[in-house]
Amino acid sequence: MIDLHMHSYYSDGIYSPADLVKKTKRAGLNFISLTDHNAIDGVKEFLAQAKAAGVRAVPGVEIYTLYPAGSPIRGTAKPQFNRANQNRSLHLLGYGFDLADKSLNLTLKELQKQKIPRVKKAIKFLQADGWQLREEEVLSGPASYLGLVHLANALKKDSKNWQRIKKDFNWFPGKIITIIDIIVKYFIKDKRVTSLYNGESICPETTIPADRAIKLIKQAGGQAVLAHPGEQLSWQDDELIIELKKLGLSGLEAVSAHHSWSAMEHWQKVAKENGLIITCGSDFHGDLPEEWGFPIRSQWEYFIPHPEKMHF
Repeated sequence: MIDLHMHSYYSDGIYSPADLVKKTKRAGLNFISLTDHNAIDGVKEFLAQAKAAGVRAVPGVEIYTLYPAGSPIRGTAKPQFNRANQNRSLHLLGYGFDLADKSLNLTLKELQKQKIPRVKKAIKFLQADGWQLREEEVLSGPASYLGLVHLANALKKDSKNWQRIKKDFNWFPGKIITIIDIIVKYFIKDKRVTSLYNGESICPETTIPADRAIKLIKQAGGQAVLAHPGEQLSWQDDELIIELKKLGLSGLEAVSAHHSWSAMEHWQKVAKENGLIITCGSDFHGDLPEEWGFPIRSQWEYFIPHPEKMHF
């Protein structure tokens, strides 16, 4: 089985790269990749552990990008997606690149550096709203790239915060309050939204233009794949895939835990029509249902083994 989209505690996952390999091995996966957000710090450990476990693995990363362009490095709120928008927030996966590539490493380190002031600003915003939150608690973990999940976990750890959260969610014994529930309720300024891809975040991501990200990955010897396209685009945006291919896009993550079965069928069709490779990924961050996951019974159920079609 295949899963080419997973996260460790070097971004917003809960497991170390080594523990993630152990879990995938037990689950029967035989082709995997670690794709942390704007970070590759855990990939070397991940590859070494996978080799020792006899599991095929490929270097990976997930880069936050804007299409068609933006300033060299900037933060962006999650836009309302429609064809009238000029800038689209797209998640770009990179595979099979040289981990030592200087340009890629420098860019990722800059994205990580640029995110820290945004996290600190979000902490002050939450403190002003009466939350018990210490900056050092959020910043002291192993993550190279910090995100909303780190703020949410810090909130949950304080007993006073937890009492407030339970009251706000009308908690009762047995009810599960997920990380996504907390993020959407407290960290997205438009409280009407139901998705992290709508509304305005109190902690915007740092991004680079999509064309620059594709170029970085290709120059590092890798292949660029658009992550969970159905989460970011609609069928009306198929022409955008053609434009991204012209920029060097190699594939689509058509089989994704973000997608409905009909969406998977659509994006596989788009990939085949445009000569793009098709990849599979769960976007696994932690164990369902409490941690950062998606509403499927098991992250592994979507995927069947076709590693011979993946040329990394």
